[in-house]
Amino acid sequence: MVSVQRRLNSTGRKRITRDRVTIELTPPLDRFSFPTATAEVDLVELGLDPAARVALEAYYRSSSMRFPCGTVAALDIPSKLVLTDIDRGGAIQFRLLVIAADQSGRILASAEGIRPRQTSDTPERQPLLRLRETDLGEELWRVDLNERNGPWLVINSRVPGLATRLRTDPLVQGLILPHALREVLRNLPSEGEDEDDHDWGDDWRKFLRALDVDVEPDDTGDEDAVQDWVEDAVTRFSQVKRFAELVRSASLQGESEHG
Repeated sequence: MVSVQRRLNSTGRKRITRDRVTIELTPPLDRFSFPTATAEVDLVELGLDPAARVALEAYYRSSSMRFPCGTVAALDIPSKLVLTDIDRGGAIQFRLLVIAADQSGRILASAEGIRPRQTSDTPERQPLLRLRETDLGEELWRVDLNERNGPWLVINSRVPGLATRLRTDPLVQGLILPHALREVLRNLPSEGEDEDDHDWGDDWRKFLRALDVDVEPDDTGDEDAVQDWVEDAVTRFSQVKRFAELVRSASLQGESEHG
């Protein structure tokens, strides 16, 4: 006789069907950018407590981010969900949570395993740090700063596969990208510096806000303040990208495979 096991919801949590949540995910343009998402939620006529808090949670493997979205009666979904802390390399999923208003943290209802629709970026949008290959002699890479058009990361075309490794290898990324970021930030124009402003500067300031870093030093004329600001941004960027952790994990995996 076949035994049929039924999954009981002992917490009384209400299930919200996934068709009530629409999420569109925009992949990052480059290694400096982050995936972003937009969301629409419909909680009408579900009989939920109007005062209950609503949140969207993005996750992949052990990484996750939770975004407050107001209450059932007054949804306030962020216009853009910037996924700075989500691991790269896999299919990001979302869950919608309705949380009791009594601060107990009890989940009243949820929609699980929401797969976002992928959207492509508009053709006009450029990567934050554009990549170019050219002969650099014995240099491996450099940052080429253009006052009008912004920075380029220039990779030596004489080294086969270096540009490809930069896109995929956390060791190469960790050796190059933090130092490239230092150079870019030291040459970042001040906000509203001239009448035309700098479009590339605006993009980098958005990047800093996504990192939760100030868009400029406390005192632009104080070299110590500038240095502290740059290092804060590089530290935060490296923490988000987890270069050392990813390199270490790959190294340990390689040792176990050859052990």
